[in-house]
Amino acid sequence: NVGGNHIIEVSMSDASNGVAVGFDATIVFTSDGGDTWTAATTTNVGASAMRGVSMIDASNGVAVGDLGQIVYTTNGGVDWTAATTTNVGGTLMRGVSMSDASNGVAVGSDGTIVYTSDGGDTWTIPTTTNVGTTSMNGVSMSDASNGVAVGSDGTIVYTSDGGDTWTAATTTNVGTTHLREVSMSDASNGVAVGDSGTIVFTA
Repeated sequence: NVGGNHIIEVSMSDASNGVAVGFDATIVFTSDGGDTWTAATTTNVGASAMRGVSMIDASNGVAVGDLGQIVYTTNGGVDWTAATTTNVGGTLMRGVSMSDASNGVAVGSDGTIVYTSDGGDTWTIPTTTNVGTTSMNGVSMSDASNGVAVGSDGTIVYTSDGGDTWTAATTTNVGTTHLREVSMSDASNGVAVGDSGTIVFTA
């Protein structure tokens, strides 16, 4: 059910259930561990490429993509509803991380970071980001308060208040390398990866 489209991101909430997204508005879901995939009935994203998805459980999740697309599901990826308020305009959104069914953060180009506390329907601009207009590529929220976001030019910032304020990492050891993704296992431990074989960890 994806044709020849590029699949960019996948999120499994458990051993059976998950969602994958990609080019040409591709959103597909599985309930058998990935053996069979079904196209979403309603996507509400037009023809936009979808670049990030985060399923927090078998029912709830958020997907993001080009042209400021932010959509959420409450039925496992079958149907997707467009966020009422995104505060991102037409920004290319690259990543999203939901810590629970209510709270999460999404990131994108031009220094875009927004957070939600209502499951993805409304998104708020942080008070402080400390990233300027740097393209943000990945984010990982370990819980409703704590998380890390990474981006171009070696950018690493972290939050401890659910995404409202972000602080630049003191020591990154990546120089100006473009960072692509980050995964935090808890509030203290995680790994970030990027161009030229870059892998760094925090503990």
